[in-house]
Amino acid sequence: MKKKALALLLALSMTAAMAGCGGSGGDSGESKGSAADSGESKTEQSADAGSGDEEDAGSEGESAEGPAGFNATGMPIMNEPITLTAWIEGGADTDWSQNVFLKEIEEKANIKLEIISTPSSDSLEKRNLMLAGDDYPDLILTDWTAILTKSDIMQFAIKEGIFLPITEYVDKYGNNMKKIFDDNPNYREGSTAPDGEIYGFARFSECYHCSAYPKIYFRQDWMDKLNLEMPTNTEELREVLRAFVNEDPNGNGEKDEIGIIGATTWNTPVEFALMGMSFQTVKPDFWLSLGADGESVEFSPSTDAYREGLRYIKSLYDEGLIDPTSFTQKEDTMAQTVRTEPHVAGMYVCDHAAMGYDNSDPVEAENYQILIPVAGPDGFRRQGQNANEGTITGFEAVITDKCQYPEAAFRLIDEFFYSDEYWMMRFKGKEGIGWEYAPEGSKDVFGTEAKYAVLQVSEEDKEENDKYGFSVGPQADLAAFRLSMMPEVENVYLQENYEQRIALDTKKVEEFIPEKRLEYNPFIPLEMTDEYAEIQTNLNSFVRKTIVQFITGERDIENGWEEYLSELDSYRVDRYVEIYKTAIGQ
Repeated sequence: MKKKALALLLALSMTAAMAGCGGSGGDSGESKGSAADSGESKTEQSADAGSGDEEDAGSEGESAEGPAGFNATGMPIMNEPITLTAWIEGGADTDWSQNVFLKEIEEKANIKLEIISTPSSDSLEKRNLMLAGDDYPDLILTDWTAILTKSDIMQFAIKEGIFLPITEYVDKYGNNMKKIFDDNPNYREGSTAPDGEIYGFARFSECYHCSAYPKIYFRQDWMDKLNLEMPTNTEELREVLRAFVNEDPNGNGEKDEIGIIGATTWNTPVEFALMGMSFQTVKPDFWLSLGADGESVEFSPSTDAYREGLRYIKSLYDEGLIDPTSFTQKEDTMAQTVRTEPHVAGMYVCDHAAMGYDNSDPVEAENYQILIPVAGPDGFRRQGQNANEGTITGFEAVITDKCQYPEAAFRLIDEFFYSDEYWMMRFKGKEGIGWEYAPEGSKDVFGTEAKYAVLQVSEEDKEENDKYGFSVGPQADLAAFRLSMMPEVENVYLQENYEQRIALDTKKVEEFIPEKRLEYNPFIPLEMTDEYAEIQTNLNSFVRKTIVQFITGERDIENGWEEYLSELDSYRVDRYVEIYKTAIGQ
């Protein structure tokens, strides 16, 4: 009883902590301990759960391994129908009995998924209460709100033994998942917990345009009018911004133009865009970066390069080239300024272009073009990479110790949730309504083979198309697959071709994306998790505040730098770096 009470208290505290970090079964039994406590490995536990009597092994239709009637390859997964219970985030108002994707699984795999749904608004709290109360199903499928973090894996898998390891299944039965790991070993490494086991199914995401955040867009029509060329270094960038502010490029006879504007939300801060492009790699809310040797870990906001970047950004601010509202407004207010007529914003910072200009206006879409990163005084020239693309940030499915058929559950997720064709069904709907195969010989936006074409769904077809959707749970939206559904088009500036436009923009800056970076979300040792999170939270507030103070002059870069470094020490930066290095094995 004490153990369950403590687990419940921990779950509630985890829920409260995660809620503050913004950015979209069987019988009850006893509380489960770790495999080490029981003296039996989790692999043995899961294999025993549905293996049946030894004398039954080898009978007709059974696999040499796994439960009776299980097929290691092909369909059906089970020779006789079974039911697995699955808790999902969202979909509380959906009639899942009519869902075509679930019917497809039942028909082909002989596995019925009995859905237990909960509203997304309180899904994280419900998930943690469910786990703490020992009242959970065979499978847990999440979206972003209730995603299982690496801290959750440390708690509920390694410590409590609730989530089963799937490492052995990947190599024995894996089809799609094994291929993903073989193609990109970093995914396997990022999914593997410190004990060497894999406990969850991640979303393997490679949104191509997301690999380059933040971006800066400038008005090409102003550049043409003022006879300016694309800047290649920070001083040339300064000259462009001066011309925007001082030479009346909007032609209204007033000095109302803005050099560059940003905001405080998403990846829109001007200060981090300019810093990360030309001086020092900096990932806001993480703050660590690789040293010059490509191996060591350094705290970006304490480096000499960071100080030099502050000096440059402050000089732009002092000249009136950075709009002061950038340090207080949200991105929607920034967009209003960008869309003001006559147009006043020469450059703006964003994740992707339509966070600024009006995407329904193809003329404005063409007026704004992406800035190629400019070199700093020492030649540093990078494209920001502040999104988590290509890394494992969490897990959207786990198999619990209540599951009597873990092998079958693994194959179900591997075959149906990581398949390209089923991805099209889950996220685009019915073939012929939401999508279709591209005609033979079609090319994608980069000139390689296009495989799919996404269709505009009419209002009368929407209800039918929605029956095919199942967006919760893991997926593999890898770069090549995503690009295969972006056919080449004549005019990338039309609203319906926006994905093609931002993909081509990203291609222009791709060469400046560093090949190697630190893992933003490692497995932090459980006993250090709270300490690491507390230090990081406090640092986030301090560093975001002080960079603006240095730029606006509230703090003195020259005479106040040592005091700033001393203040950083009080925020336990050394301990923050130490914990991180422990997590990554340095």
